Amino acid sequence: MNGGHRVVLAMPLEEYVLASVLSEVAPPDGDLEVMKRVFEVQAIVARTYATASLGRHAAEGFDVCDTTHCQLVDLERPSRSRWANLARAAVAETRGKRLYYDNAPASTLYHADCGGHRASAAEVWGGPPVPYLVSGPDPLPGGRTHMAWTYSVEREKLRTALNANPRTAVGRRLDTIDVQKRDDSGRAKLVVLNGERAPLVRGEDLRTAVAAALGPRTVRSSRFEVERDGERFIFTGQGFGHGVGLCQAGAAARAAAGQSVEAILAFYYPHTTLR
Repeated sequence: MNGGHRVVLAMPLEEYVLASVLSEVAPPDGDLEVMKRVFEVQAIVARTYATASLGRHAAEGFDVCDTTHCQLVDLERPSRSRWANLARAAVAETRGKRLYYDNAPASTLYHADCGGHRASAAEVWGGPPVPYLVSGPDPLPGGRTHMAWTYSVEREKLRTALNANPRTAVGRRLDTIDVQKRDDSGRAKLVVLNGERAPLVRGEDLRTAVAAALGPRTVRSSRFEVERDGERFIFTGQGFGHGVGLCQAGAAARAAAGQSVEAILAFYYPHTTLR
């Protein structure tokens, strides 16, 4: 986007992958081989996701966008990132490699941190199960830990944020937020927002609505507990993002522990083939 106007660009896939890798990943400082392995994992994931998503925005005249709706792509990153040469080498090393399931590119979803347990795509968004986007624990090697967070927000501020999205709108008051059901990963699957209205929503819809209005570092995942304390709501949770597919924090920890690119991808996308 430029000044509120959409700019549509055609570009070679490998250049797109490089820009996406540098936009989506901040590699852990330290061993250059570990950092390169992290970039290699992300390059394969980004390339596969882009290929599987061709035509996602066809009605708007292009294939994929440059936001988190698809995957982040800042075309300036390759010219200004201190990791550009390392990322470029990782992209070249993996050139053309993709993950496949049933002879088609896999939808290689990913997120920053699963909070210790990956989520199933079917549980988070509904629809039929996806054999390679499944729930499961993600213990980190090397004594590393997943992200934990707390977010406190004024009741009226939260009500306004919820009312900005038709799915989560509660009307003129917000009384309580009650988790009715959790999935196997511990995420809030169904949540009642009690107010003038009392919509029953997915936990991911609640997270999305709050993040859109108040920022992504508020309710960071749907793996949360929530309570009302007077005129404030307090969320405590683990992880960052939807929790489906590759956990970037987990991939980095596994790379640091010496796991191969192939092993990391096989763990996060079971039943897929790299070719």
